[in-house]
Amino acid sequence: MKYSCSAFMSALLLSSCSGLSPEAREIVGVYYNNELSDDTPVLELNDDGTSVMRAIKPDVLTIEVPGTWNVVNDSLVIDNDVTRMVTVGDTSVLGDVATKYSRLITRHDELSLTLAKDGIEYLYHRKVTPDKD
Repeated sequence: MKYSCSAFMSALLLSSCSGLSPEAREIVGVYYNNELSDDTPVLELNDDGTSVMRAIKPDVLTIEVPGTWNVVNDSLVIDNDVTRMVTVGDTSVLGDVATKYSRLITRHDELSLTLAKDGIEYLYHRKVTPDKD
C-alpha cells in the first residue's frame, strides 16, 4: 500500500508539471485567423504550457515565435522567446516582436477564442480534428 500511494502521488505531481491553470486547460488548442490563413495557425496553445505565435502577412512575411503561456486573471499571457524566432519571407517589413503578449479573454468555447485589447475583439477559430480511436 505504501508503494501504491507514493506511485499515485508521483503520477499526480507529474501530471501537474505544466503549471497550467484550470482556465488555461479549457483553451488548449490550435487557433486560426481565417482572414489571414486557413492553413497556418496563428496561435498554438499546447497542454504542456508551450506555445507558438505566428504573425502572418499573406504572401509577404510569416513570423513564428515559440514561448510559454498560461491564463492569469482572465487574460491569455504568452512569454515569447524571441531568440528562437523564425521568419519566412521579406524581413524588411519586420517590426518589433513583443517578448510578452497579454490579451483579455472575453469568450471561448470548443470552436473559438475571443481576445480583446483596447476595446477591440479578435476572434480565433479552433481547428477541431476528429478523434482517432
